[in-house]
Parts: sequence; C-alpha cells; structure tokens
Amino acid sequence: MLILLTGGYTCYAMTPAQKRAKAKEIQMRKREAAKKKAEKQRAAKAKAAKKKRIKEGKPLLYIYSYNLQTGEPLPATFITAQDVNAKPNRKPKISKATDAKHARVSKGLPAGNYWIQASRLGYLPSDTIYFDHRKDEDSVHISLYPETRLTFTVTDSLTARPVAANLIVRDPVGRRVLQTTSDSLHSLIAVLLDDRVPYYTIDATAVDYFPVLDTIVTKPLTYTGVVMTPREIKSFVLYNIYFATGKTHILNTSEPALKELYRFLNERPSQRIRIVGHTDNIGSERSNQILSEGRCREVRQAMIKRGIKASRIEIEGRGERDPILPNTSDENRQMNRRVEIVLL
Repeated sequence: MLILLTGGYTCYAMTPAQKRAKAKEIQMRKREAAKKKAEKQRAAKAKAAKKKRIKEGKPLLYIYSYNLQTGEPLPATFITAQDVNAKPNRKPKISKATDAKHARVSKGLPAGNYWIQASRLGYLPSDTIYFDHRKDEDSVHISLYPETRLTFTVTDSLTARPVAANLIVRDPVGRRVLQTTSDSLHSLIAVLLDDRVPYYTIDATAVDYFPVLDTIVTKPLTYTGVVMTPREIKSFVLYNIYFATGKTHILNTSEPALKELYRFLNERPSQRIRIVGHTDNIGSERSNQILSEGRCREVRQAMIKRGIKASRIEIEGRGERDPILPNTSDENRQMNRRVEIVLL
C-alpha cells in the first residue's frame, strides 16, 4: 500500500504477513544474540575454571567407556585411584557415567599416576588402565566386552546326584577365573567367561571321588558339567529308569540312565555287576517276583546290545521283599520300585 506524506516523502505500509515475518526475524536475531552471549559466558566460565584447576594443581581428566564389539558409547561405573606406591593412604574414588550419548565422566584430579577400571552389569570387568595424568583435559578410553555366563552342574557319575566338590576354573595361561565349592544339595555353578578365550580348564576334587580335570571350550559353548566317579562303591540305584506299568518293557525316557550305566561298565572292562530289581506291594508276591526278574533281564539285555559281555552281568529279582520305605503312599511305592546295581 502506497502512502503520500507531507513534504513529498512516500512510504509503504506492511501487510499483516510482512509484519509477522518481520517480527519473526527480530525474534531470531534476539535468540542468536542470546546464544552467542551464552556461549561467550560458558567459554569465559570454562577458561576461569581451567585457570582455577591449574592454579590448584587439579587438571581435568575425561574418562570414556565403549562397547568393544560395537564401538558405541557405553555408560559404566569407573574406579579411579592414585598409584598406591605414591599415595598409599589414598582411597579409590567411584563415579558413574549415565550419559548414553557420551558415556564419560570428568574429574579434576591432582597430577600423578593413576589406575582406572570400568565395570557394568552384563559385561566383563575392563582391564586395569595405568595413566600418567599431567595435562588439563587429558582423556582415557576404556572398552568393555559382553560377558558369557556359563552354568553347569557337579554330579555323581552313578547316581546323577549333586556332589560337594572344590572347583577351580583357569584360563589358558593358568590364571584363576573362579574358585568355589559346590554343595550336595544344589550343585549348580555359574561362572563368567570371555568367549574370545578359546578354552578354560576346570579342576574338581571331592572326598571319596577321583579328581577331574576337564576342558571348557567356548565356541561353541556346550559344556554341561562335571561328572565325578566314586573311588569305592559297592552298590547304587539306577535312577531315572522307567518301565511300562506292570510290564518289563523299558520306556524310551530311560535312555539317559541306560547310557550312564553303559558308560560306567565300558570305562571299567573288568567290573562285573549284579542287577537287582525291586517292586512295590501292589499285586501278588509271585507276580511281583516275576516282574522284578523280567525288568532286570531287560536292563541286562540293553547292556548286551550296546556291547557289554553277558558274562559280566548277573540278575536277581527281589520282588517286594526289600522296600526302602513303607508302601503306604504313591510316593513311597515309587521309591520302592527301583533297579539296583551291585558291584561284584
């Protein structure tokens, strides 16, 4: 819109859209000016802080942490301490990096020699980094590697029950990764491994058992546990062997138990055994006697088919004569239905 003014001057009146654009431009200029001012203030503040750190003898140290596999920043917990030889009474300091974008902490520390470690749940502890901190804004970069957790059992070779044993897991150069003790109630053991290491060794010892030295291969990680063999045994129950109800037929679910018995006999070529069968008191005494003999015969035949000589295996049916618990409940009767292995 053209407007004529006194004195021969002319000007143009702004439209509403032009006014909005002008106001927006003014606001942007103000924000830019405020931003520059804030940056200038931050720079001045940082300069003053740096001058103060240098004056106090506490140059700034940045500590960064990363995922070694991906290279991405990984927030972690850091432990920082001065060399104990230089500062024997100096306690370690613990700090956490929670910023997932940068995964770092900054610390004003007196110049000197430091050791630094990083840790995070689900990752192996980092190597110890030794650092000579002298300059302001020094930086240390620490990588963490995801852990591999292995759980395994310690069991009796004959009964598959847990064994109380002393265990030592070592890496290929002999360093101890784990030293622990299993108990006879819960033999499940957990250990953190580094799958970049090709293998670990495990040394297991227990009272009345032969020592075991085993190898844990990390790729693929298929290790299931330590199996310990008793030094002196006279008899044991063959657990987890199942028969069809009232019959001598061995069910397929008994295969693991049959494999264990075969392994026991195969590792001891001179060992002779007697397979003793027991039943509960359901049915007549005569039928139970015949049933126990038939079941023993089936187990013996299963071993012969696997290659064990028939002359090494005797059988004896005891029927219902030797219960280990009163036949007063289903649970007790189940315990009384068993196959026992007697060493000859």
